[in-house]
Amino acid sequence: MEITLTPHAEELLRSALARHPGQSPAEVLEQALAESVKRESAVGASSRPPKPRGLTPEEFNNWLESFSRFSEKIPPMTGETFSRETIYQDHD
Repeated sequence: MEITLTPHAEELLRSALARHPGQSPAEVLEQALAESVKRESAVGASSRPPKPRGLTPEEFNNWLESFSRFSEKIPPMTGETFSRETIYQDHD
């Protein structure tokens, strides 16, 4: 099988190869795909909320409600979140 990578995907692959110099591109991709499948299996299809496309307003609100139940599981992104205090911490 042959695939064509986007420039972004090529950069990701180059970065992974630099971190794992003993592996071939095929081995790096195979490992990444295997890990992705493993994560998806761990999460399970039933725990993922349905996609919101084509939903009625009521269905969309129900989807938002089910999606919000997972928001507590999203870790904070230290260094990439801002508050008024962090923006003005050096100003008097």
